[in-house]
Amino acid sequence: MRTNFILILVAMFVTTFSLQAQDETLEELSTMLADRQAVKEGIDKEIADLDKRIKEFPGWTKGLGGTVGFNFGGANDWFGQDIENSSSSGFGLDVGGYANNNGDGYFWHNGLKIAYTTTKTTIQDLNDDGSLDPEQELTNNASYFNLKSIGGKELFSNVFASAEANYETTFNKFNDPGTLTFSAGLTWKPINDLIVIIHPLAYQINFPSGDLASASGAKIGATYTGEIYPGVAWTSDLNAFLAYGGSDEKARPDGELFSAGDLSNWTWFNTFAVKDVFKGIGVGASLGLRNNKQLGFAKGISDPGLQTIYTLGLSYAL
Repeated sequence: MRTNFILILVAMFVTTFSLQAQDETLEELSTMLADRQAVKEGIDKEIADLDKRIKEFPGWTKGLGGTVGFNFGGANDWFGQDIENSSSSGFGLDVGGYANNNGDGYFWHNGLKIAYTTTKTTIQDLNDDGSLDPEQELTNNASYFNLKSIGGKELFSNVFASAEANYETTFNKFNDPGTLTFSAGLTWKPINDLIVIIHPLAYQINFPSGDLASASGAKIGATYTGEIYPGVAWTSDLNAFLAYGGSDEKARPDGELFSAGDLSNWTWFNTFAVKDVFKGIGVGASLGLRNNKQLGFAKGISDPGLQTIYTLGLSYAL
């Protein structure tokens, strides 16, 4: 009995010592992990700072990145659903690129934006006898293409005399509709990643010319491309055209001629990308918003509202 008692005491001592040693090891590992994370955060900040300083040097800087997203979904007899029996799958693509030249007293920025989404919906309608019709597949595509170039000569600190050409269309029906805008005025460029334009002289040509009206007006906008946090990139592009007058020829569905408000429009695209989540591949999201009453009227919509296009998926930067 005494021998068994001693063995039990020894086993308890060894177990207690092992647990204490394990606790100490976990604490040491946690400390080491925290130290490494602090070092990594410091390196990420240094990399972001070096990248920013490189872009501030005179000369060309270029970049290209994109997001690819997939989504799947479906419902059957779901309350509040427009189509009782349906399933859908979608694909989205968002690509943005730039080529900028920042010199001593001048700048020249060029941008490319491509967005495309397609959704296929499979539906089944009920017959009078309660049976299902054969499946039908509906496809809905939406796309956007934007190419623009702006250049300026410095007048005084961070303010430039500038001119811009901006072209927008879709892939579904190229140049139907399409918009080409020329504008001139002033650009404020507080940092290399941000430009703000105020162009009181602008003319917007809308295609097809037989259906859509062109107009003179003012162009305002802002473009930002940079990192808002180490490893998190944000690209934002806002373009607005403010027409000075209406149309003497083109009319809305209600018969009234286009007013200045009908011919004014704006487009705003935002893209976020979390870089290098796994071997250079990140997670990205993009959202495009547009308000263009004239395009809505051309589709027969009596009261056009906000238009949207979005993608969520994997991102990659070159």
